[in-house]
Amino acid sequence: MQTDPQEDLRATQTSIKKDAEQVKTLEDAKGALDPADPRVEQISERVVDLTAALQAKAKAEHELSKEIQEAG
Repeated sequence: MQTDPQEDLRATQTSIKKDAEQVKTLEDAKGALDPADPRVEQISERVVDLTAALQAKAKAEHELSKEIQEAG
């Protein structure tokens, strides 16, 4: 079964927005903590994971955009 690139692009965009919102929420929470609080490190690790996922999704989004433009 072949997937629809435009549908994939929309789903990727939605996922990117969700991850970006999570990063903002985590950064806001981290900013409210004392820097010595051990939760700062835990939150920072989660942010690193999310931003790595964002990078991969952004690359996929770029490839899907190119695919759609080439097909159009």
